[in-house]
Amino acid sequence: MPLLKKISVATALAVAASTVVLSPAAGRAPAPAERATADVGWPPAPPTQLVIDTAGAAIGRDDYVPGTVTLDGVTRVTEVRGRGNSTWGWAKKPYKLKLEEDAALVGPGAYDEWVLLAGYADRSSLRTAAAFAVAAQTRLRWTPHFRFVEVVLNGQSQGLYLLTEQVEEGEGRVDLPDDGYLLEVNQRYLRDDEPGFRTRRGTPVAFKDPDEVTKKQRREVKRAVTRFENVLYGPGFDDPETGYAAYVDVRKLIDWYLVEELFANQDSNFQSSVHLSWVPGKRFVFGPVWDFDLSAGSRWKASSRPDTWLTRVGRHWVARMLEDPAFSARVKSRWARLKPIARQVVSEIPSAAATLAPLAEADWAQWHASGDLEWTHHGRDRQGEVDFLADWLTQRIQWLSSNEVRLGGLRQRTEERARTVWVPVRLQSPASAAVDVSWTVQGGTATAGEDFVAGTGQVTFAAGQAERYVPVQVLDDRVTEGRETVLVSITGASSNVVVGSPSTTTVAIAANKR
Repeated sequence: MPLLKKISVATALAVAASTVVLSPAAGRAPAPAERATADVGWPPAPPTQLVIDTAGAAIGRDDYVPGTVTLDGVTRVTEVRGRGNSTWGWAKKPYKLKLEEDAALVGPGAYDEWVLLAGYADRSSLRTAAAFAVAAQTRLRWTPHFRFVEVVLNGQSQGLYLLTEQVEEGEGRVDLPDDGYLLEVNQRYLRDDEPGFRTRRGTPVAFKDPDEVTKKQRREVKRAVTRFENVLYGPGFDDPETGYAAYVDVRKLIDWYLVEELFANQDSNFQSSVHLSWVPGKRFVFGPVWDFDLSAGSRWKASSRPDTWLTRVGRHWVARMLEDPAFSARVKSRWARLKPIARQVVSEIPSAAATLAPLAEADWAQWHASGDLEWTHHGRDRQGEVDFLADWLTQRIQWLSSNEVRLGGLRQRTEERARTVWVPVRLQSPASAAVDVSWTVQGGTATAGEDFVAGTGQVTFAAGQAERYVPVQVLDDRVTEGRETVLVSITGASSNVVVGSPSTTTVAIAANKR
């Protein structure tokens, strides 16, 4: 599909102003998911200065060094160290603070651990803040509070940083009972020296809390994840009572997924920073979201387009759930509810950038004027980067809102006899005009010309239609053989209709025992 025509920020603002409705229904109190984005720090206030003094001691990534931190006129005793993986190797360093006494540096909660995100790969400085602003209005239990600050380290300005809450277990953050677990899907957990395990399917699960794990706890969590995966990849995975929905909070998972897919967050494809929690006897709960510096057009040494899937691509849990047409339809319906929220946040990006402008321009001159990390460059100056982000997200919202076509089932079964199997193809919304959907029929384990007729073609939805069918012609070769499979795939659609999930289904031909 060709890249969508560029939409100006001014156009985006006009569209948003005409469509956004954010207030809760009259006559009831706002639910937690509808709390104002100002509660987490959006739109941002002008940055304040945060001063770290370690008496000149160098800060490394592994060990804390003692010092003080001064913010809002108050000096506190702290320890500080570097943080991050690849980000620690970049010129502008991220840090973690561990206060001697709990304090509310951001938001209402007093805690001892806080994070300073450098955002070196995000030349707009706004990706993580904007993503948090959207997430704060979803059904996720918690999104980190944040504020922008100027970090001064041992007398030297380090530029613009995002001071935010640490993702950790605790009241007001990820609130869990004593036997609960905060987990992370993280491909690098061994390199990060975190306790964890890989499932038989290769899913890497790390423990975030507790950080010291007994063998019994590791076995308990691994058994729970294994039970979930066995069901998720089993034959009845889509059963609403006994399938995956019995093991995971689907509502929160959908909201987590949509925030990640909206920003095309690189790590969300089950690479890292995929947080979830679990309490024995209960379902897995996804969230919070985290780490969006490589998103919304930026990827590791590459770029991402606004009109392609990212988070759902692969062989992970969310990709499997999207093979369930009912789940896929729920995702699309939920997006229609979150779209006005996303538009509102995007419409506020220009004013947010203006609020940060004095310090952000100095940060640009200090860190971004050079050609370092050239694959993060989307504009010639800071304003160009801000415009790119707003335009990219505006195009993304438009693309995610397109009508979607998917196959109506994951698997159909038939006896081996000469017949035609009709595979349903469905639109999320009835066509407003004619829509052509192209398809292919090809062998899985079955042999074309002997067991079935391979081919390509298209079905046409007339205005008002929402379901059509792909014909699969099964042949009877009268040979004794085992079960065989035929694959039916949607390969494209017209009229700006997006190919969704599932886009491939299986026709299983039963064993021929002649």
